[in-house]
Amino acid sequence: MTLAFTRFDLMSWAVKKQTLLLLAFIALVGIVLPVPGMAIAASALVTSLILSAPFLGDERDRLDTLYGVLPISRSSVVVGRAVSVLLYGLAAVAVATVVTFVMALVRNRELAPELLVVSYAAAFAIVGLAVGVQLPVLFRVGYTRGRFMVYAPVIVIAGGAWVGQAAGILGDQTFSALPLEGVVAACAATGVIGITVGKGLAVRFYRARELR
Repeated sequence: MTLAFTRFDLMSWAVKKQTLLLLAFIALVGIVLPVPGMAIAASALVTSLILSAPFLGDERDRLDTLYGVLPISRSSVVVGRAVSVLLYGLAAVAVATVVTFVMALVRNRELAPELLVVSYAAAFAIVGLAVGVQLPVLFRVGYTRGRFMVYAPVIVIAGGAWVGQAAGILGDQTFSALPLEGVVAACAATGVIGITVGKGLAVRFYRARELR
């Protein structure tokens, strides 16, 4: 049932022109900006921004009411939606990866494996934060009242960086001094925790929501 909802969900929003144009934006970032890894960062940002799009479709087409009468559990809706967003994120990363390698060949630049690994790990952490912060709110109050949560992951990251810098934890030499394995593990843990907690809270909040 969950996979069936995922297929339905993807067809309702992921194949629309506006959504596909965002994939083109990722490619444009990789082409215009010469810094390797920027397209991968853009793919995470686009996935974070697109997370609210399915909820807009729910309200506009009254699909949230349909979910309430269909013989499908609330948890299946939440998990199915989370999977559809993550699949879109994988498509975004795939586009970013192709553009990154193609532009490296065109510019005759060698890609550092460490940079790619950190870029992928950081992108996963950003998506995890987006899911953890946005998904529970959007499932609880819907798109109209929760749409500004799309900016929450950026605020969390910027706020955390500011606090870390003010406390002296972050500095010019901080990341160069950290072991690569530690950075990747921390990003992976952030992503996994964000997705797990976000999904769990979303299921709980959605079950308590009255659908009309």
